[in-house]
Amino acid sequence: MKALGRLTIPATVVSAIGLALVSLAGCGTSATTTPPAATANKPVHGGTIIQALGPLVAINWYLPLRPVAYNSLYDAWAASLMYKGLFHIAPNGTIDYARSIASAITWNKTGTVYTVKMNPKWDWSDGTPVTAQDVQFTWHLIQAASSPNAPAPWPFVGAGSGGVPQMIKSFKVLGSHEFQITLTNPVNQMWFEYNGLADFVPLPEQAWNRYPNNVDQELSYLASNGNNVSFFKVIDGPFRLTGVDQNVSWTFTPNSHYDGHRPYINKFVLAYQTSETSEVNGLKTGTVQVGYLPLSMYGVRSQLTNDTLHTAYGYNIDRTILNFKSPQVGSVLRSLPVRQAMQMGIDQRAIIQALYNGMGVPGTGPVPLHPNTFLAPQLTKPLYPYNIQQGQKLLEKNGWHLVHGIMTNSKGQQLSFDMEYDSGSSTTLAMVQIMQQDWAKEGIHVALSPLPFATMLQYHHQPTKWQVQTGLGLSFGGSYPTGGAMYSANGGGNFYGYSNPKMNALIADTHAPQPTPSVSQQALDAYQVFAAQHLPNLWMPVPEGLGEVQKTVHGVVSSTNNFTDAISPQYWWISH
Repeated sequence: MKALGRLTIPATVVSAIGLALVSLAGCGTSATTTPPAATANKPVHGGTIIQALGPLVAINWYLPLRPVAYNSLYDAWAASLMYKGLFHIAPNGTIDYARSIASAITWNKTGTVYTVKMNPKWDWSDGTPVTAQDVQFTWHLIQAASSPNAPAPWPFVGAGSGGVPQMIKSFKVLGSHEFQITLTNPVNQMWFEYNGLADFVPLPEQAWNRYPNNVDQELSYLASNGNNVSFFKVIDGPFRLTGVDQNVSWTFTPNSHYDGHRPYINKFVLAYQTSETSEVNGLKTGTVQVGYLPLSMYGVRSQLTNDTLHTAYGYNIDRTILNFKSPQVGSVLRSLPVRQAMQMGIDQRAIIQALYNGMGVPGTGPVPLHPNTFLAPQLTKPLYPYNIQQGQKLLEKNGWHLVHGIMTNSKGQQLSFDMEYDSGSSTTLAMVQIMQQDWAKEGIHVALSPLPFATMLQYHHQPTKWQVQTGLGLSFGGSYPTGGAMYSANGGGNFYGYSNPKMNALIADTHAPQPTPSVSQQALDAYQVFAAQHLPNLWMPVPEGLGEVQKTVHGVVSSTNNFTDAISPQYWWISH
């Protein structure tokens, strides 16, 4: 699994649940200057668009390469506006070479050698060309940042995904606009293309490579500038970051040297929101023009007379994450019957009906239900449906019994956990309260701890800081949905310590070359069914996203890419 603006950035990314619909859910825009008059069919230049972030969500990292602590959808958005990915994936899942730095990607029959040609039209904003040497610079950074001994805040979140870096035997520059990657063994070509090559975002070596003879020092240097606005002067994307008022707004202006489709608007702003209510008020007043309507506030839809509602599912899953490394509860959470009982105690249908107004689907496993392109036929419904009595019986069968209302075993261990959740959403608060009440009926005690979204991410590599987390969505960002990064023992996104030999083997099968697409799908089916059964995390319902777009703002819906969860505000414009 890869990062969220897959076309522009690596590794799967985390988002607040229900806000991963990119240019619809999780967005907002506002015209603060009046552009020339225009019809809705003829784009014009001018104006400012402000896009609302999720409640209490901040952007904290602007580098395209991200460690786990900064692996959020919103950090990915910021980086993707400034730095183009190696290739652009269209909403239908195919590579659009017209919008890509790569002009062609070819491989040998065994899937061991991949040759990438680059379109020479692309230049950095300082006038130098984007070359294969820039990609090689990226490769050296990925290689070093993927090491467990890399300086903080590394390691790279994409380590282990797409076979990067461990399966790469060599990287060779063949010319100024051509390079070749050789792997140690044959692999599924689509998997490596979408999940491996997508990590190779060209980075400006001539501007950034300050320590060419000490890559760890270079990594520390880049990390120290990860949120330094003035550092990001040399770019190749449609926008440059020109102003940050932390926890208020992040302002982007057009890159006048951009070699792709240049923005119509004069300014693009990603805006911090103090609450769902304040974001909806922004929609009402027009200070937010392209935003999201929380499902819990669906009743105010009739008041948004200046907006058009658009609904869609992003290519993502929602989950409750369990910390198998926790010194307090890790050994308990590693017990499959405990995880099964916890999954049976989640009333997904009630959450969808009561909190999402019926607009949602249950979580069934590690592959999204919408679209169902890669979904195993066995997983159209949850394997562990809500059943409090069955969950309680399962615990009792495995040595747990009630003591003062809490399941306790012969070692004196209790099923008592602290569960952190995203404090910015009233819907998430209602969801965790339902979970808390139902788990209590099974004898599972949960204390609720609200935390800002960014704080939850910061805790991921600190086992003593958390036990259970929920309210976080996971976007596949256009990648082939195998579990290498999330569930293999050394995956860069497996910060919670899940490990299972059968899971490792099944994931490896999804990466191996197969004679036909149907055989590849069979391998993917076997992996996802086992994951659904073995519960490396708990599966949660996925709400449908409700996007609000003011009627004077155009291009938002037509440029939406729910397959990758990327944003393309260079195609947005304002009329009146």
